[in-house]
Amino acid sequence: MWTKILVLLISIMAMFLGSNMLYAADGEEQDTENVFTLGEVIVTAEQPVVDLATTISELSAQDISARGDLTVAEALELLPGVDVRKGGKSQVFVSIRGFEQDDVKVLIDGVPAHESYDGTVDLSMIPTEAISKITVTKGASSVLYGANTMGGIINIITKKGGKEPVTEVTASFGNDGAAKYTFNHGGTAGVLNYWLTYGYSESDGFRLSHDFNPADPIVGLGTDYNEDGGTRDLSDYIKRTLNAKVGYEPDEDTRLYFSFDYHNNERGIPSGRSRYWAFTNWEQWQLNLVGEHVFNDMFSAKARVFYVNHDDTITDVSWDAEHNTGRKWFEESSYDDDSRGAELHGFFDLKRWGDLRIGLNYLRDNHRQQDFYDADTMSVWRLGDPVGFQPEEKYTADTYTLAVEDEIEPTENLAVVFGMSYDTFEPVRAYDQPVPEAMSTINPQIGLVYDVDHKTSIHASVGKKTRFPQLKELYSDLAGGNPDLDPQKTVSYEIGAYREFNEMFRGNIACFYNDISDLIDQVEDQASGEDIYCNLYEANIKGIEAELDMNFSCGLLARFNYTYMSTEDKSNEGLELQGRPEHRINLDLRYGFPFGLTTNLQTSYATGAYWEDPDYNWVKLPHIFLIDAKITQDLGDIFNLDSELFVQVDNLTNYDYYQSNGPEPGRNFMAGLAIKF
Repeated sequence: MWTKILVLLISIMAMFLGSNMLYAADGEEQDTENVFTLGEVIVTAEQPVVDLATTISELSAQDISARGDLTVAEALELLPGVDVRKGGKSQVFVSIRGFEQDDVKVLIDGVPAHESYDGTVDLSMIPTEAISKITVTKGASSVLYGANTMGGIINIITKKGGKEPVTEVTASFGNDGAAKYTFNHGGTAGVLNYWLTYGYSESDGFRLSHDFNPADPIVGLGTDYNEDGGTRDLSDYIKRTLNAKVGYEPDEDTRLYFSFDYHNNERGIPSGRSRYWAFTNWEQWQLNLVGEHVFNDMFSAKARVFYVNHDDTITDVSWDAEHNTGRKWFEESSYDDDSRGAELHGFFDLKRWGDLRIGLNYLRDNHRQQDFYDADTMSVWRLGDPVGFQPEEKYTADTYTLAVEDEIEPTENLAVVFGMSYDTFEPVRAYDQPVPEAMSTINPQIGLVYDVDHKTSIHASVGKKTRFPQLKELYSDLAGGNPDLDPQKTVSYEIGAYREFNEMFRGNIACFYNDISDLIDQVEDQASGEDIYCNLYEANIKGIEAELDMNFSCGLLARFNYTYMSTEDKSNEGLELQGRPEHRINLDLRYGFPFGLTTNLQTSYATGAYWEDPDYNWVKLPHIFLIDAKITQDLGDIFNLDSELFVQVDNLTNYDYYQSNGPEPGRNFMAGLAIKF
């Protein structure tokens, strides 16, 4: 099967290279003035070779607005190689090319945004109001990103003030008490620019499909999910966001920015699995000071210091005999995490010797956890422990990276990038346990880009990446922590081609292979009978991504992508890795009418994912086919205000489906008004 697909890939690449069609610039205008470029890790006038040597998917603010994506998780759903799933606390996680989110580094304006405990962040909690673009880097990403990037990079770039002052106000409303309000304002005052975003949204929950069957043996009444239809239990939320940024640019060579990003949320946890929990508090905020100075035509430097704080509290909300499972994990569980760090990057233009980049990264992660047990908890779960607040658990670890990267052009058509990082993970504090020894890894990589002509290029890359154990995996008594864990490792291979056909068509295709070893997962300990984290097995992930953008002169824009992915757990009878779809097809259609009406239609189909069901059977998940739509009408100038009305419908066909987290939303809608002045 894989050999046939590889032959198909080579054939398609040959078609790209043999084509004589021409290409003109993409007709969709993108607003780049409000993009905070210092939020990028590598800041250059042109796209660096290290990015061209692998696959990068990018979403603009226009893409996000056109589709009506409310959260980062929703915005990422249509990207090739990306799969969005929910975890046990109903956190929305993103898998990139089969790698789980704790293998992926998530950044907000270049700052690592994660819970120190497990290295993840719930992307459904991050709204899109202040976002100017999102970039997803796959494969052998730049070594300047630092450690723990074996699965890729998601960088969320927020907005900054432009030359002209702008104010935007949006209000929208939907079913089940859904409401969303957004205020944006930015501008420039001399050498200063500024941006402010405030957003508020709420909902009583999402509505299930009318076709949902309460007698369903997997997710209906009497199962672990115990759903009876209508609005899904515990799917309500309240979300608040505040983003503020001030920039100082006294001349063309100096930029200094201070930003503050804040999210405060409350929501239920519709996870089922005999758990009835809610986040009574979910708060994450970060401070980011970053500056860049160009010293001369050969040397520039960028420095960043940051602080990230994450607090959340989960409460057991088993509210009556019908929903009380008879087993409570806790009455209340609180996490208090923070990360602080610094980066210093130097950029050297060595002329014929290439563009040399050197980076130093430092990150300290702190985790504090405290649980509250009541009498019901003690009677079914924690016999022998005292009722009330338990002792506070504290974990701390430092991560260091020294990275060197050089780009050279041996010929006019060939560019090569070499990179290497030396990464060190040093545990500092472990609650009531011995502190493990420090661990270090060396991660080399190489990539090349060959321009066949000015419309066609081929790229290839190979690189070693590692992911150090998370604090949860090392220390957690409840989750099965193991202080003897080694880092996960992978060697990532990629080859691909890009072709601009003519003024309407362009496409790219990439073949990838990841050879993974020392993958961390849980297994039952024979001595204690409890689950424990171990470096269990080897695995491989291989596949193909193909994209085609079509921009027709009639006003129709079509974007199509297809991902084929095959996964193998080598230590478990060759079974697939859980939750990874084998096939995924996405289509994004947009059409603009002359009278100001714009229609947007998105479809997504996925099949071939496996999971361990509530009865511990290894089964194939049902396929998924979703259609979302949004219609926007430009109202023109009303009282000297730019304004538009919009209506969006998610799951237009009211398709009934479930994933490993239980039944998913049926048809839900929002309608609103946006004003800009």
